[in-house]
Amino acid sequence: MRTAYALGLAAFLAAAPAMADVVIGGGDNDAARHEQNAAQSRAAARHDNAEAREHAAVGDYRGAAREQNEARDEWRDAHHQERKAADDDHGGVRLQIGH
Repeated sequence: MRTAYALGLAAFLAAAPAMADVVIGGGDNDAARHEQNAAQSRAAARHDNAEAREHAAVGDYRGAAREQNEARDEWRDAHHQERKAADDDHGGVRLQIGH
């Protein structure tokens, strides 16, 4: 039985160069990096929201809207990074074929 698995894996690896993209590896470092990026994006979003409130307090509504849009973009990026971290944080071996 082990021989069959070994032969199957060898056949797969032999055919792998013909495929578009094959990545075999763990996702631990990627998940941590995505979590770090998400935390930075959340901090930037909080900072942009605070700046938007400051602009609005002095009557600069155009500046407030600009900062609020930047904050929204940062939150969107944070959620995107969190999803990437969740995808990478499954432990074990990750096999990706193509993109």
